[in-house]
Amino acid sequence: MLMNAIACLVLGHLFFFAATPPPCIPEDAWVMQSSSRIDVGGDVLSQPDTDIDGWYAITLPKTVLAGLVDNGIYEEPYFGLNLKDIPGYQDGLWLMQAADSPFSVPWWYRVAFDMPERSDDREYTLHFDGINYEANIWLNGTQIADRESVIGMFRRFEFPVTEHLHYGGPNVLAVEIIPPGIEPELEHVTKQIEATTGWDDHNPQPPDMNMGIWQPVYLYEQGPVSIRHPYVETDLDLPDLEQARLTVSAWLRNNTDHEVTGTLAGVIDDREFFKQVTLAAHEKREVFFRPDGFDMLVVDNPRVWWPHPVGPQELYALDLTVTVNDTLSDTANTDFGIRDITTYVTEDDWRGYMVNGHNILIRGGAWMTIDMLLNLDDDLYEALIRYAREANLNMLRSEGFSVRELDAFYSRCDRYGVMVTQQIFGRNIPDEDLAIACIEDMMLRIRNHPSLAHFLGHDETFPTETLDAAYQELIEKHRINRTYQPHSGTFNIATRARTGGTRTGTRELWTYAGPSHYHRIEDRQHDSAWGFAQSGGSGGILAARDSIRQMMPEEKYWPITDNETWSFHTVLQGIDYFDAVFRMMETKYGAPTDFDDFCDKLYAMNYNSARGMFEAYARHKYDALGITTWKYNTAWPAALTWQYVDWYKRASAAYYGAKKACTPLHVLYGYDDNGIHVVNSYYQPLDDLQVTWAIYDLNGALALQSEATVSVASDGRTRVADIDPPADISDPWFLKLALHSSDGEHLSDNVYWLSHTPDVPGRTRRLEGVFAIEPASTADFTALRSLPEVTLNSAIAEGVGQDERTYAVTIENPTEHIAFMVEAALVDDDARRELAPVYWSDNFLVLFPGESRELTAVTPATDTPPRLRIQGFNIKKQYH
Repeated sequence: MLMNAIACLVLGHLFFFAATPPPCIPEDAWVMQSSSRIDVGGDVLSQPDTDIDGWYAITLPKTVLAGLVDNGIYEEPYFGLNLKDIPGYQDGLWLMQAADSPFSVPWWYRVAFDMPERSDDREYTLHFDGINYEANIWLNGTQIADRESVIGMFRRFEFPVTEHLHYGGPNVLAVEIIPPGIEPELEHVTKQIEATTGWDDHNPQPPDMNMGIWQPVYLYEQGPVSIRHPYVETDLDLPDLEQARLTVSAWLRNNTDHEVTGTLAGVIDDREFFKQVTLAAHEKREVFFRPDGFDMLVVDNPRVWWPHPVGPQELYALDLTVTVNDTLSDTANTDFGIRDITTYVTEDDWRGYMVNGHNILIRGGAWMTIDMLLNLDDDLYEALIRYAREANLNMLRSEGFSVRELDAFYSRCDRYGVMVTQQIFGRNIPDEDLAIACIEDMMLRIRNHPSLAHFLGHDETFPTETLDAAYQELIEKHRINRTYQPHSGTFNIATRARTGGTRTGTRELWTYAGPSHYHRIEDRQHDSAWGFAQSGGSGGILAARDSIRQMMPEEKYWPITDNETWSFHTVLQGIDYFDAVFRMMETKYGAPTDFDDFCDKLYAMNYNSARGMFEAYARHKYDALGITTWKYNTAWPAALTWQYVDWYKRASAAYYGAKKACTPLHVLYGYDDNGIHVVNSYYQPLDDLQVTWAIYDLNGALALQSEATVSVASDGRTRVADIDPPADISDPWFLKLALHSSDGEHLSDNVYWLSHTPDVPGRTRRLEGVFAIEPASTADFTALRSLPEVTLNSAIAEGVGQDERTYAVTIENPTEHIAFMVEAALVDDDARRELAPVYWSDNFLVLFPGESRELTAVTPATDTPPRLRIQGFNIKKQYH
C-alpha cells in the first residue's frame, strides 16, 4: 500500500536524530473485530493481555469491508454480482445504513507495539491521518480522545501521548470506529449529509460506507519544539519570469510547560536562512522568513514550473530544522514550485486560465477516488496520472464526493505537470463547523503543490452563505493564492456569471454526443465548445475488452441487454441510462452481432467522440476556454460508464481519441466548416509547416491529395484549406491528414471517416420512459461492415529497460483494403490477457493499403516477454 510505504519512509527520515531506533506502530500487526462480538470496552482492549482470538488480521490502512475481503469472509466484491451478496448492501443512492447491517455498529481496531526507553526531553505525538467516521481512542488503558473530538473523514488528528506510553516495554492502542450513516432517519433530498465519501451515481455504495482507518497511524518523535505546516509562497515576475520572491513560513509549537528559545533554520538549494524564536509555555506561532529581510529568498532566473506539455516541471525542496540548546528538536520538509497560475472571467462571463502570464487551454477530466474500498494503491495512482500526461491532458478536477486527495496524487501531478482543480465538497452538510475543519486541514495539506490551480465550492450546487464565506476566508487566511468559485457549473448557461463562469454537462452529453457536436458553437452554445465546461464529455465509454472479461463470468459477456451483471457494472442508474448509445450504434454502424463486434463498434464511436470533443476546444480557442470532461477514471470495474482509463489500468479507445486530439502541435478537421486547421499549444510561433491531406474511398483507393505550407502563431490556430470530396465518392469516405516541420519531422497525423450525411444534433426526449436522442441528421457508417477482413503483418522488438521496458512495434497493412480501428495490445503469454498499464504512443489506427506504422509501448517489466496481439474492426486477431 502506498501510505504504508510513505509512513515508514517519513518516520525513517524524521527520526534520524534519535539515539535509539524510532518507535514504530507496525502496519501489519493490526487486528479488527465487530463490537457486536465484544463485551468489554477500550480500557480493557488496550491492555496487552486481552484475548483477541478470532479477530481479523489486517494491514493498515484498511477499511472494515476491505479487511474482511482480505480475510476471505466475502468473495471478491468487484467480480460479477458478488457485492450484492455482502450484508448491508443496498441498491441505488443511499446515505443511511440498514438497521441489520453488520456495519451499522462500531468496529474495533487494535495494535500492540513496543517502545524503546525514553530519551530525555523527547516528546511523542500519536497521529491519525484518516478515520471514517468517528472514533474513541484508547492507549494503554487510558482514553486519549473521544468521538466528540475525533469526527470527520477528511481531517488529520494529532495527540500528545508522551505521558501515556510505556517505555521499554509493550504498548497497546485500541480504536473504536463509529461508522457514518447512522444519523436519525430523515428525508434527505441531497447526495451528501456527512463529511465522508460519497459516490453520487458513479458506482454502488460499499456496504460499510468506507468505515475504518483509511490512512496511516504513526508515532512521531520530536524535542521541546515541533514544526508543522511548512509553506513556501512564491511571487514570480510576469511576463519575463526573471525573478521570484519566496516567503517561507511554518508553525512552531512549544511542547513544554516553560519558555523555550530555539533556532529555526531553512535550506532551499544552497540558500540558507535562520532566526531565533522564543515561545511561551505551550505556545503555537507561525514564523515567517520574508524576502525583504532575507535577501537569499529573492531568486534570480528561477527554475519555473509549467504544466505539461508547455514547459518543464521544475521543483524545489525546502528543508527546515529547529534546534534547542544546540540539539536538534524537529525537522520538516516540503517540495514546491515557482509558478503563477490564475483564472479570470471574460466579458462573456466565462472562466479562463493563465499560467506564468500566458493563456492556457484546459483539456482534462474529472478525477474521483481511485478505489471504492479505499485500497489506495500507489501503482494505480502512478498509472492514472502518467496516462494523463502521456495524453497531454493538463488538468484533473478532483470532485467533491471523493476523498480529499493524498500526497500520492498531488506529488505525481506536480511531477507530471498536470494541474488540479480541487472541488471542496459535494453538497452542503448540516454540520458546517465540521465541514470547515475538514477543509482547513485539506488546504494546509495541499497548498504547497504547484499543480494546485483553482478551487470549486460545491458540485452543481451553491454552498451556504456561511460555508462560502468560510472557504474564501480560509484561502485568504492561509495565503493559498488560488482563485475560487462557489459552484462547479451551471445547467443553464444564462446563469454562468453567478456560478463562477463555468457550465456542467447535459443529459445528452453524459449519454452520447457525436464528434461534430462540440464544433457547432454557433447554433449549440449551451453544450458545444464555447466557454468553459467543468463537466460534459461523451458518455457510454467502454472499458478495454480484457477488463470486461476480468469483471464478470464468461457467460455474461453477451448479450448485454437484459443482463443484470452488465447493468451492475455501468452506472448507478443501470444500463438503460445508455440506451441512446445503443440506438445510435445501430443507426450509424449497424446492430452488433456478438461481444467483439459490439466492442469494435463502440470503440470506433468512443474514439471519434472523444477526439471530436477535445479537438473542438482547440479549434475554437479562446472562444472555448476548456473542459474537464466527465469523467477520467472509475473507482471500481465498470464496463460501460464515463471513463478514459479503467480500474484495471487499461486505457480505453476514448483515451486514444483524446490523446490524438491533444497532440500539442496538431492538424485536425473542423466538422463545423469542413476545413483543415493547425493548432499550436506551444508559446512560440512556427513557420513553414507542411500540411498534407488525402481522401480515400471505402475500397482504399486514393481519390484526391494535396498539400500546403502554413505558419501558426504562438498558442494559435490557422485554417489551412477547405475539404471538398468528389461527389461520387463512397459513403463513408476517409480523410487522412499529416503535419510535418520544415525539416521533415513528423508532428501530427489524423484519419477521419466521414459521411455524405452530416451529424447534426436535434432534440432529446423520453421515448417509452427512456431518454432518447433524435438528431436532425445522422452520419451513415453502416457500409464499414463491408470492409473485408484483413491480416496484418506485425513485429515486436525486444524490450529495452530495467524497471520498465520500451517495446518497438511495427504494424503493416500488406493488403489492398483499409484496416479499420487496429487495436494493439501487449498480452501475457499464458492467459493472453492485456498487460496494464501500457503507455502506447498511438493506438486504434486506420491503416491504408500498403501503409506501415511504427509504435512504442512502455510497460512495467515482466518476468517473461509479452506477446503482441493485433485485432480490430475488420482485423483478423493474431498474436506475435
